[in-house]
Amino acid sequence: MEILYTILSILLVIVAVLLIIIILMQKTKGAEIGAIFGSGAAAAVLGAGASNILTKITYWLGGIFLFIVFALSFIHHKSLKSSTIIEEIPEQKQTTPLNQKKQ
Repeated sequence: MEILYTILSILLVIVAVLLIIIILMQKTKGAEIGAIFGSGAAAAVLGAGASNILTKITYWLGGIFLFIVFALSFIHHKSLKSSTIIEEIPEQKQTTPLNQKKQ
């Protein structure tokens, strides 16, 4: 289970970095006003449908991210021992006190 946990952790970091990059590439809602003044160069380079593609990729990466987080949480929960502190205390042997005399 440790190997699966490690692989999923690495995959989670990769998905998180890709998600950050994809989100930063998208236009904000106020970008339409800026396009009037000549900031529509991103649409010219990436094409008109780039925002739809980036939005779909964002949704998929977000879903994958959540799935991996839940899977890691499940694996971690299953790997924990269901022991209590009382179970970890070593048993004590009962001995007779030294000051008692044998009869």
